[in-house]
Amino acid sequence: MESAIVVENLSVAYDDNVIIDQLNVTIPKEKITMIIGTNGCGKSTLLKTIARILKPKQGEIKLNGELIRSLAPKEIAQKMAVLPQSPIVPPGLLVHELVSYGRFPYQRLFGGLATCDLDMIEWALSVTGMSEFSQRPVDQLSGGQRQRAWIAMALAQETEILVLDEPTTYLDMAHQLEVLTLLQKLNREQKRTIIIVLHELNNATKFADHIIGLKAGQQVFAGKPLDVITEENLHKLYGIRATLQRDESGTYPICVDFSLDK
Repeated sequence: MESAIVVENLSVAYDDNVIIDQLNVTIPKEKITMIIGTNGCGKSTLLKTIARILKPKQGEIKLNGELIRSLAPKEIAQKMAVLPQSPIVPPGLLVHELVSYGRFPYQRLFGGLATCDLDMIEWALSVTGMSEFSQRPVDQLSGGQRQRAWIAMALAQETEILVLDEPTTYLDMAHQLEVLTLLQKLNREQKRTIIIVLHELNNATKFADHIIGLKAGQQVFAGKPLDVITEENLHKLYGIRATLQRDESGTYPICVDFSLDK
């Protein structure tokens, strides 16, 4: 399987607090990869390091085979779009304005948006179902609409890789499904590599092609949901006793009950 991102011997710390220690992770190309694990296990830290928001103490990250540290920020922004947790926008910012920020990596020092930029913005609004909201302030949208607006901005960035840190946090079940279904559609129709940190286990197993379990900055397991989401692995990851069954089609596992390990 071809790799989009390869993490080798990665160590990351906040001051003297080591969060990730000699981690090795591979993200397959053109697949949806979900990263799961307990709070504080290093999921968001891993994404921030991949995005070069954090500088690692040790190790290398390769993007399509190239060392990410050798790439200019603009080069990375043309290959990978990153959406952080609970992003905030200035009051009154219109959806169209937010989405236009995705064209920044392609802007020259002087000059406004070119025709190709405007076309990409309109396409991103259309594919996310946000065209009718383009002149509405982002802070007046529902949670699901707001997430779609941010995804539209990432799409306008015209990258092959989308990285999202907990994009369904604070959303109800219907809006979670709306956002994840959109991301799955983008993956299936456009072959985009999508990496998502997610807390909802059943959503992760339902939408993932590849799933990674992190614990204390280490990879506990990685693979297809049916192969790696087992009662034994969930006990290792979360310290719970889980009851699993397959969905009606038999394509992914569902956690139907769980209890704390006493």
